[in-house]
Amino acid sequence: CTGMTVGATIDTTGSPLLVEEVVRQAREARASGLTSLWFGQTFGYDSPTIAAIVGREVPDIHLGTSALPVFGRHPLLVNSQAQTVQAATGGRYHLGLALGTKLFTEGAFRAALRATGRPAARISSPRCASLTETGRAG
Repeated sequence: CTGMTVGATIDTTGSPLLVEEVVRQAREARASGLTSLWFGQTFGYDSPTIAAIVGREVPDIHLGTSALPVFGRHPLLVNSQAQTVQAATGGRYHLGLALGTKLFTEGAFRAALRATGRPAARISSPRCASLTETGRAG
C-alpha cells in the first residue's frame, strides 16, 4: 500500500523498570522494520514523556500518543508539552488527542463526564488549532 505507515503500540503499564523496558522494546521494533510506535495514556506513566525518551534513544522511529485525554490538561500545557516532545524527537512526534471516556474521567478525576463542560471545545481552541496546523502554539 502506497503511503501507508505500519506501527505498533507498546504497553506502558505494570513494569517497575518501565522506561528501560519500553526503550528495549522500541529498539526491537525498529530493528524488526517498524517505523512508528504509539503510546496510550493510562493512569500511570505520562505517554508524551515516554515518547520523548524513546525518541532520544531510538532516533529513526516516529512516535505518537494514540489518545491523550484532554480533560484535566489545560490546552496551553498540552501545547507546550507537545512542542517539547516534538523538539526532543527532531520532529518525529505525532499528537493524538481524545475527549476521554467515562471510565478515565470519572475514575481519575472523580468528576461526572456530563458535568465536565465541553471537552471538544478544548481540542478546537485556537491554540490547539495552531498547534495541529503549524506545530507551534499560537
